Parts: sequence; structure tokens; C-alpha cells
Amino acid sequence: MSLISKGSIATNLEIDCQINGTSFPYVTSVNYTHIVNGVRRVTVEFNGHQIIEATPIGAKVVLRLGRGDTSHNLDFEGYIYKLNPRFDSGSFVAIDYIGQLARSAIVEYKEKDIIGKDLYYLAASAANYEDVNTDDLTEGSGIFAESYMDLFGLRTRKDFIDACFDNMVELVNDDFHDEPSAVRWRYAIRRNNVLDFYKEDSDNNSIGYKMKVSEDDSNLLGRGLIGTIDNSKIINSATFQSSIDNTLHATITDEDSVERNGIASKLFQLRTTEYDKLEELAYKTVLLNKEPTYIYQLQLANAEHLTLGDYVEVTGPSFQKEILPVVDVRHVVTDKIESYITLGKTEKSISELIKEVN
Repeated sequence: MSLISKGSIATNLEIDCQINGTSFPYVTSVNYTHIVNGVRRVTVEFNGHQIIEATPIGAKVVLRLGRGDTSHNLDFEGYIYKLNPRFDSGSFVAIDYIGQLARSAIVEYKEKDIIGKDLYYLAASAANYEDVNTDDLTEGSGIFAESYMDLFGLRTRKDFIDACFDNMVELVNDDFHDEPSAVRWRYAIRRNNVLDFYKEDSDNNSIGYKMKVSEDDSNLLGRGLIGTIDNSKIINSATFQSSIDNTLHATITDEDSVERNGIASKLFQLRTTEYDKLEELAYKTVLLNKEPTYIYQLQLANAEHLTLGDYVEVTGPSFQKEILPVVDVRHVVTDKIESYITLGKTEKSISELIKEVN
């Protein structure tokens, strides 16, 4: 049975599908997948015989899902890039406009045009392309391009944006954090074609959460809540050494993490003779990576409102209470809605640990 265009389906969730501006009322299921700093993919199953003509590769897809006139994070704009026709039905996969950035013409990013500029605005400028809406990107990060960052040369727009975000780590020490923290910036198109830049800051004690989940929660489905706590990637002592003058180096160690987890040190080299820069990067590296990574995977009902960057509180007798960001999401809409949510802190960065130690 089709999901009726502008009809009521899946606990009163309404759907409207348009392809190249024409109503497409043959949808039987919709499957959204999305990960931080990546494209959002939508797989649409449908019935009917006129599939090739109605769903051409490259066609613009607009999906509106929600309740009443309320805007919803399931609203989607993108284009078809894969088609699977069958005799009397089929499916297509559409991706959002991050795909345009990933497949853009190659751009030469020159050091003289970049050094000293805010990485936030450099990334926003690169994203201002074709159908991507960057109107809301006005905040700035206060983190500026420097010569050691891997930002220069020939690359696609998305490659350049990723390089900017690899270096967008903000040091925070204020009343909203119990201790100094390193805060990562992320990006995503979370609704329609609007690009968001946002901070992932679960250590902020003033943040709220969109959902609270415990081990006996009635919204848990299937295997429920599966947690992984991994200390194999801990770095609680970082040394940054100048590759120009090897006598110049800075080491930062978190003694509390060492006491709890054992020493886990790493050496990095950087082409600079600025001691303060070596010390700053060592400090950021330790703040980002001094604790185990926490990953929770949940299968949920009544969670279609969750999207990337939202926070969920996880609690229960087998888990310590954590408020963690959504970093990966899959919503499956048929005659019901099920959501597969990944929460976690999976740090690295500092340009992916200086490209995994050069």
C-alpha cells in the first residue's frame, strides 16, 4: 500500500514527494541515513510501472514529512543518483546537496588567499555553491587559518570544507564547563537545503537533551541499547616537536587520565618554530583524546525527531549517565517509524592527528 501524497501514514506522519516539481504519490517506504560531516541519503521504495520516466537520474527530489504544517527534520531536498527499477515497482536513492560539494569542479586553494582568515567563513564560502543554502552561516569561529594546516592545493569544495573542520577545535574554559574542554565544530544539511555549522559540546553543563533513554525504556526496540567504551585511542600525553628545529618541542600530560587509564603518549611533528603553537596543539590533542570513546547504538520508536547534533541522555544500572550527541542516524518510515541512532564521542582531529603522525 502506498504512502499517500499529503496523506496520513505511520502514526499520523504526513508525506509529500515531488520529483522535478511533479507529485509522486507512489511511495511505499522512506529510509533516511545521515552521518556528521557527510551527505544525507534517502532511499525511496515505490510501486507503479512508469518508473524510468518519473524518476530519472539527476532529478530533483523534494520530500516533506511531518505533522500538520510544522517544519520537520525529515524534510529533504536533493537529487536522484541511483535507480533500481523492477517490473511493477522500484526504488531510488537520492542524496542532499553536500553531494554537489563532493563532486564539484576542482578548485585551487592558495595559501596567500587563506592565511589569517576565519576557518568558519572559509568553509562557508566554499559551501556557497549551486543549491546549497548558506544564508545562516554568519557566526564565525574565531579560529584562523595557519600555514601548518592542510588547507592548500587542488581539491573539491567538500575536501576543502573537511580540511577546515579538521582544524576547527575551540578551547573553552568557562562557567558552563567543569574543566577546560576542546569543542569540535561539525556541519550538516539537517533540513531541506539549509547548511548548518554547529558545535558538538556535550561537556557543557547548560545544554538540554531532546530525549532520555534508559535500559527499560518502552521506546527501545530490537536489541535495545548497545554500548561500546574503548580506550585504545586514548592520548593523555602529547608531544609536538618542530620539524625545523628538533630541539624545540612541547609536551602536555593529563595526570588524572594517566592515573585512571595508564600512560598513552604520542609524538607529532609540525613545521613551525613557534613554541606557543606546539604547546597549544599538544593541549588540544590531550583535551580531545584523554578519555575513552563512548559509543551507544539504539533502536527506537518515537525518535524520528532526532537529528545530527541533538543530545540524548543515556542512563541505567549498567551504564553511567551520559549526555551524548547524535553522530549517525537512520530513520525508516513504512507503516510505522523506527530509528537507529548512534550517540558518541569519537575524537581524533587536530587535522586527524597530523595525518596519523605524518
